[in-house]
Amino acid sequence: MSVGMTPRTRILRDSMTHPRPAVHLLACLILAATAPVWAADTVTLTDGSEVDGPITSLAPGDIEVEQEPGDRLEKISIVAVRDVRFGDEPESLSSGRALLERGDGPGAVAELAKIAEIELQEGVAGPRVRQEHAFVKVAAEALAAGPEQRPAAIKALAEFLDSNARSHHSYAGQELLGDLLAESGDFSAAAAAYEQLDRGPPALRIRSANLRAGLLIRQERYAEAAREFEAAERIPLPDSQGKSESKLEQTSKALALAAALSERQSAVLGRARCLAKTGKAAEAVAAARAVIAEADPENRDLLAAAYGTLGECQRAAGNQDTDALISFLTVDLVYNAIPEWHARALFNLVQLWGASNQPERARQAAQLLTTTYPESPWAQQLAPNNDAS
Repeated sequence: MSVGMTPRTRILRDSMTHPRPAVHLLACLILAATAPVWAADTVTLTDGSEVDGPITSLAPGDIEVEQEPGDRLEKISIVAVRDVRFGDEPESLSSGRALLERGDGPGAVAELAKIAEIELQEGVAGPRVRQEHAFVKVAAEALAAGPEQRPAAIKALAEFLDSNARSHHSYAGQELLGDLLAESGDFSAAAAAYEQLDRGPPALRIRSANLRAGLLIRQERYAEAAREFEAAERIPLPDSQGKSESKLEQTSKALALAAALSERQSAVLGRARCLAKTGKAAEAVAAARAVIAEADPENRDLLAAAYGTLGECQRAAGNQDTDALISFLTVDLVYNAIPEWHARALFNLVQLWGASNQPERARQAAQLLTTTYPESPWAQQLAPNNDAS
């Protein structure tokens, strides 16, 4: 039996490769008797709640769902959506997509390899499932590609996005494309990919500006980056009011507003990092503290970034290393499930513990960084320079 092949798909394979009339009829009868009733499509929202029902429309900016037969169609903003699962998709496609969303390209590629070819053929899988598989595959392969394979993988991802501009993965795909182009050093092409998010709802327009500002930071163009972050902060927030909408659509609007607010706060943190780099550390520290005070306690991604940014701004002040230690320890102890900021915090802790004559703590932080995030740029920066490791 092929890896990932269910009894149903094995019957289909055998009936197609050996189409003897009696056997073919028997296979069809068995298939009819044993084929599962497909589960409903499921949309998981960013608050963790789930919406079950046929998905009637997929678009870059929103998804429409019919919760009950004959009900009005419910429209959900794409920024309120965490995951979309089709009722007839293979289990390994669901698992592969989850791994992709966590940034595990190799894991996603391996999971997709478990899907038997027959499960994706026309007549077995619908066009939405085939397109979903195509996106997850090309995105996972681009993320997993090594330096030599990366250009071809990036090209394949770009071609998919061009050919499937109405996919509900369009904005996430363009962001991934921009990230990969930036890692390759092509900042101009990366900015062009990020600009595609400007076509989306306010949260994505703010995110687009934040991402482009991040490219400027990578080029040490801090004054320009600060202006980009300021522009992001001025983008109007979405309207969350609407008495005529259903409860689901009201939830969608509330989640879209929360996403836009979170992106605006990220813009404030970005501006704070620029201020710290241009000699305005006190102003930077105040901005980071303001975000922490206003942040939703459940928004752990934002709070990890906020405490990490606060620590960096405190270090830039030159006389707040003890405060910086506390900020980075907060990330290490409370928000360590956010890999990017945990790695940054550990890198700073190595340096701060070393400067405070605590070599054992510096060594422990270095070991945690290099073993937990060996591919992180922070671990790679540490390796040749850290005596504690």
